[in-house]
Amino acid sequence: MNRILKLSVWIFILFLSLGFRVSSGKWAISKSDPTLWIKLCNASLTIEENDIREADPLMGLNDLTYAQVIQSVIDDYNNIPTSYLRLALYPADPNNPGTPAAGDSVFTVDKAKNRTIEICFGETDAAAGVSGGYAKPNVQGGEFVTCEIRARPEHAKKVRFMVHLLTHELGHCLSLQHPQEATHSVMSYFTNDSPFLRLQNDDYAGITFRYPKDELYGKEDPTFGLKGCSPK
Repeated sequence: MNRILKLSVWIFILFLSLGFRVSSGKWAISKSDPTLWIKLCNASLTIEENDIREADPLMGLNDLTYAQVIQSVIDDYNNIPTSYLRLALYPADPNNPGTPAAGDSVFTVDKAKNRTIEICFGETDAAAGVSGGYAKPNVQGGEFVTCEIRARPEHAKKVRFMVHLLTHELGHCLSLQHPQEATHSVMSYFTNDSPFLRLQNDDYAGITFRYPKDELYGKEDPTFGLKGCSPK
């Protein structure tokens, strides 16, 4: 009986130590055409307080706009050097989108129909759970074609919670799941006490595994696509 109990404890510990997990679906993007667009359904939201006190790109900035906060989250995902994934704000005028940023795909309305993540702060349904926010991917034939992020309007008032919430929910929209990893992932179940606002090493690895700039980065080698590492 003691042997079975010990084995069960070790299995439980192993389960809790698991790193990133990804869903079976992914977006139909590639190294030559890597962009997904982020569409804000209520772009005129007003930020009431920048309560970020730790080292962060937004720390100490006053009069932040909603779009600036979202862009900082987008930049965090775009700065994973081992992944080809690119995120960009949906153009204000889809018929005249302008020149894409370096590395981004050329925007077309038809292309964006199957590559758009919509973020809305407003009424949520029961799927929101305790946190007040959730991601709802639309998967067809094993591919993500759209994704919706819904959150309560009060979560758009303070920068710190908004950054964490959107970074986490965007991870779900990019096929990352909860890894049960308590210390090195913004995707962890343990979000209430998490010190992390931004992506961590486990999250870099998950995005790299799903969208690797080089095939070697997506394999389980000693570097495993961690930020700042190079393949051997």
